[in-house]
Amino acid sequence: MTAAVALEVSNVARHFGGLVALRDVSFKVREGEVMGLIGPNGAGKSTLFEIISGNLAPSGGQVSFFGRDCTTDPAHVRRRAGLCRTFQKVRLFESMSVSENIAVSARQCLPPGHDWRAEVVSILARLRLSGQADRMPSEITLADRKKVEIGRAIAGFCRVLMLDESLSGLTHEEAEELIGEILALNRDTGITVIVVEHVLSVLAAMVKRLVVLHNATVIADGAPGEVAHDPVVIEAYLGTKANALR
Repeated sequence: MTAAVALEVSNVARHFGGLVALRDVSFKVREGEVMGLIGPNGAGKSTLFEIISGNLAPSGGQVSFFGRDCTTDPAHVRRRAGLCRTFQKVRLFESMSVSENIAVSARQCLPPGHDWRAEVVSILARLRLSGQADRMPSEITLADRKKVEIGRAIAGFCRVLMLDESLSGLTHEEAEELIGEILALNRDTGITVIVVEHVLSVLAAMVKRLVVLHNATVIADGAPGEVAHDPVVIEAYLGTKANALR
């Protein structure tokens, strides 16, 4: 049985005055998929994430979430429907402990009558943060801060998790550990994952499919091995005609 389409971006465009940030961007993400969204700096990745999450309105096009047009829904409505995200710069409540950071989201997003405390305990255990529960964000590593943000993003109800450069700034070992936990989250819960990065090699071992943005539009969509050898992608990243690389 073919998996349902979790997220569909159709002909999305965004203009800032005379600047074209996105034009005619279209792709689908199926339920349970782990997909990478990649592109050089300035390609439009962050703008697209803002539009998908509801923080920015598109100039044209449509965003659908599990078959429902959510283009005009505000961010909090999409979050309650299960469309969740992290941010490129970790945004934790510095005056709250690790568990309190996650509890804020759990209390807001769980349906009435559900045990938000049990939800927090479960997420802490899943992300191997139980030993850090009472620590303040300033007392833990960047890698653990990123885990807390993921935990806060998925607390309550999550169907699609969008990760905005969650691996940046980490050591190789820390990145490998976080990748393992993200893949386990996908495998164990079925949460669909979309990962934004700008380094192709970082995502190659993590995802089975890459969508590449360049100059505000999609230039490739396929398996990492195919994308890495696509002449158009090579030119976008290296500024060199593919023929010159042979």
